[in-house]
Amino acid sequence: MDDTKWLTYWVVYGVFSVAEFFADIFLSWFPFYYMGKCAFLVWCMAPTPSNGSIQIYTRIIRPVFLKHEAKIDNIAKDLKGKAAEAADKFKDEAKKATANIMWEEGMKKDS
Repeated sequence: MDDTKWLTYWVVYGVFSVAEFFADIFLSWFPFYYMGKCAFLVWCMAPTPSNGSIQIYTRIIRPVFLKHEAKIDNIAKDLKGKAAEAADKFKDEAKKATANIMWEEGMKKDS
Protein backbone atom coordinates (compact mmCIF):
# COMPACT_ATOMS: atom_id res chain seq x y z
CA MET A 1 0.00 0.00 0.00
CA ASP A 2 2.84 2.39 0.79
CA ASP A 3 4.22 1.99 -2.73
CA THR A 4 0.84 2.86 -4.21
CA LYS A 5 0.63 6.04 -2.13
CA TRP A 6 4.06 7.17 -3.29
CA LEU A 7 3.41 6.29 -6.92
CA THR A 8 0.18 8.25 -6.72
CA TYR A 9 2.07 11.17 -5.21
CA TRP A 10 4.62 11.13 -8.05
CA VAL A 11 1.87 11.06 -10.69
CA VAL A 12 0.21 14.08 -9.07
CA TYR A 13 3.58 15.80 -8.68
CA GLY A 14 4.40 15.16 -12.35
CA VAL A 15 1.08 16.57 -13.56
CA PHE A 16 1.52 19.54 -11.22
CA SER A 17 5.06 20.14 -12.49
CA VAL A 18 3.95 20.13 -16.13
CA ALA A 19 1.09 22.52 -15.38
CA GLU A 20 3.38 24.73 -13.32
CA PHE A 21 5.97 24.84 -16.11
CA PHE A 22 3.50 26.67 -18.33
CA ALA A 23 1.79 28.74 -15.62
CA ASP A 24 4.78 29.64 -13.44
CA ILE A 25 5.45 32.95 -15.19
CA PHE A 26 1.98 34.12 -14.13
CA LEU A 27 1.70 32.34 -10.79
CA SER A 28 5.01 33.62 -9.44
CA TRP A 29 3.56 37.15 -9.39
CA PHE A 30 1.00 36.17 -6.75
CA PRO A 31 1.98 36.91 -3.16
CA PHE A 32 2.76 33.81 -1.13
CA TYR A 33 2.70 31.60 -4.25
CA TYR A 34 5.78 29.66 -3.20
CA MET A 35 4.46 29.24 0.34
CA GLY A 36 1.18 27.95 -1.09
CA LYS A 37 3.05 25.61 -3.41
CA CYS A 38 5.03 24.24 -0.49
CA ALA A 39 1.86 23.75 1.58
CA PHE A 40 0.18 22.01 -1.39
CA LEU A 41 3.09 19.59 -1.81
CA VAL A 42 3.20 18.85 1.93
CA TRP A 43 -0.55 18.18 1.83
CA CYS A 44 0.00 15.85 -1.14
CA MET A 45 2.59 13.79 0.73
CA ALA A 46 0.96 13.92 4.17
CA PRO A 47 1.06 10.55 5.97
CA THR A 48 -2.73 10.24 6.19
CA PRO A 49 -4.94 7.61 4.59
CA SER A 50 -6.60 10.18 2.33
CA ASN A 51 -3.92 12.76 1.61
CA GLY A 52 -3.98 15.36 -1.15
CA SER A 53 -2.35 13.25 -3.82
CA ILE A 54 -4.87 10.44 -3.41
CA GLN A 55 -7.80 12.87 -3.52
CA ILE A 56 -6.47 14.73 -6.57
CA TYR A 57 -5.61 11.50 -8.38
CA THR A 58 -8.95 9.78 -7.77
CA ARG A 59 -11.12 12.88 -8.38
CA ILE A 60 -9.30 14.60 -11.27
CA ILE A 61 -6.35 12.83 -12.90
CA ARG A 62 -7.66 9.25 -13.15
CA PRO A 63 -11.07 10.21 -14.62
CA VAL A 64 -9.43 12.47 -17.21
CA PHE A 65 -6.96 9.78 -18.26
CA LEU A 66 -9.68 7.12 -18.41
CA LYS A 67 -11.85 9.41 -20.54
CA HIS A 68 -9.02 10.01 -23.01
CA GLU A 69 -7.29 6.62 -22.76
CA ALA A 70 -7.84 5.65 -26.41
CA LYS A 71 -6.49 8.99 -27.68
CA ILE A 72 -3.45 8.73 -25.40
CA ASP A 73 -2.76 5.17 -26.58
CA ASN A 74 -2.97 6.25 -30.24
CA ILE A 75 -0.61 9.16 -29.66
CA ALA A 76 1.85 6.89 -27.85
CA LYS A 77 1.63 4.36 -30.71
CA ASP A 78 2.27 7.09 -33.30
CA LEU A 79 5.22 8.45 -31.32
CA LYS A 80 6.68 4.96 -31.04
CA GLY A 81 6.42 4.50 -34.79
CA LYS A 82 7.99 7.88 -35.50
CA ALA A 83 10.79 7.20 -33.02
CA ALA A 84 11.50 3.87 -34.72
CA GLU A 85 11.58 5.57 -38.13
CA ALA A 86 13.96 8.23 -36.83
CA ALA A 87 16.20 5.58 -35.27
CA ASP A 88 16.31 3.62 -38.52
CA LYS A 89 17.10 6.77 -40.48
CA PHE A 90 19.85 7.68 -38.01
CA LYS A 91 21.28 4.16 -38.24
CA ASP A 92 21.32 4.32 -42.05
CA GLU A 93 23.04 7.72 -42.01
CA ALA A 94 25.61 6.44 -39.52
CA LYS A 95 26.34 3.45 -41.78
CA LYS A 96 26.78 5.76 -44.79
CA ALA A 97 29.07 8.09 -42.83
CA THR A 98 31.16 5.15 -41.62
CA ALA A 99 31.45 3.76 -45.14
CA ASN A 100 32.50 7.19 -46.46
CA ILE A 101 35.16 7.55 -43.76
CA MET A 102 36.50 4.08 -44.46
CA TRP A 103 36.56 4.80 -48.22
CA GLU A 104 38.36 8.12 -47.69
CA GLU A 105 40.94 6.48 -45.42
CA GLY A 106 41.47 3.76 -48.04
CA MET A 107 42.01 6.41 -50.73
CA LYS A 108 44.61 8.18 -48.55
CA LYS A 109 46.57 4.98 -48.11
CA ASP A 110 46.54 4.23 -51.85
CA SER A 111 47.98 7.64 -52.78
